[in-house]
Amino acid sequence: MSSPIPEVVAWAVIGYVTVLLSARLWLGGGAVIDRLVNHTGLWSIAALLIYRCASTPTIDDPANQLALGCVLMTTTYQYSFGRLVSADSDPDTVWRHQRNVALLALAATASIVLVAASARYSGRSVDLRLAGVGLGIGCAFAVTYNTVVLTRSCLGALRDVDTPRAARIVCIGLIGSNAVIWGAHALSLSQLVTGWPDGPQLSLVQAAFTLWVVVNATLHAIPLVAELVLRAGMDRATRTCRRLLPLWRDLTAAVPEIVMPADARHGSDPATRLMRMTVEIRDAMLHLGAYLPAETDETQRNTVREPESDRGTTDYAHRLMRAAQARKAGLPPAGTGAPPPLPVVAHDFDAELAHLIDLARIWPQAKAAVE
Repeated sequence: MSSPIPEVVAWAVIGYVTVLLSARLWLGGGAVIDRLVNHTGLWSIAALLIYRCASTPTIDDPANQLALGCVLMTTTYQYSFGRLVSADSDPDTVWRHQRNVALLALAATASIVLVAASARYSGRSVDLRLAGVGLGIGCAFAVTYNTVVLTRSCLGALRDVDTPRAARIVCIGLIGSNAVIWGAHALSLSQLVTGWPDGPQLSLVQAAFTLWVVVNATLHAIPLVAELVLRAGMDRATRTCRRLLPLWRDLTAAVPEIVMPADARHGSDPATRLMRMTVEIRDAMLHLGAYLPAETDETQRNTVREPESDRGTTDYAHRLMRAAQARKAGLPPAGTGAPPPLPVVAHDFDAELAHLIDLARIWPQAKAAVE
């Protein structure tokens, strides 16, 4: 084999990318951005497999010619990916444009193969003829242009102060992998035009492309990991819903009319479930406000020992549990007003959610004490 990459490393990379791509296909996702990423993975695997078949490190080898075409195809999807995330482009329009660009890349690949076959039939070396220089310059320009479009989008995201840290890491990784490709193509063109550095530079391009594939496959797997975490119920919203579930179940059992009907479109979204659960708990607490008993010495005796900061929440949990039992039993309200839902008044959703989590943490002990 002429590859500069050891067999073990090359096949490990192919296996790694194949596993990630298979997982993406298994998890679904029919959006245009998902299709672009999946097709990038397919053409990347094809290029890596074809590189394994090359017997020489020059463009004379048909395997290298086909692999170069796969590299072109891979970067066309990166170009469309950059257009999709950099502007308010219509996804369907981007996908139609991608089909046209892919046809151009296939035509370029066919031209490379035909020119090389003609040169080989005539007994000439493609590497040492004008046609070889033109092919190298054209392919390098196409690959560089396609990756520059995506890099420009990444730079725009980095300049945006509202870009999350995880997105910044992805952007930096994509820019770095593209820079490796540019450096390899610069050296390759230098060798074609000036003869320096010595030796076939297709090996350098192959090594750079392999590194590029590994980095991009890893970065594109980040949403895959997030989806797996979501399906496993380990995301923050789902875990918070589980913590609030006992409190929500007891309060909505006492005030069932406040439970909102399920939304078929967004009902399975963890963030939506958490929002609905929070709103329904708050509504139930407001309805139970009239049933809240006044604070008494007995309430204080039933309250377990808590830090000073938790004492008010614990007392409120006892009273709220009694209010829920009274309403379920059909008893008349204990008062005429509706006290605040929590000892501490929250002014935003995050603060209110934090208070409800504190209440849910104390709720099992309060329920046991009251019952």
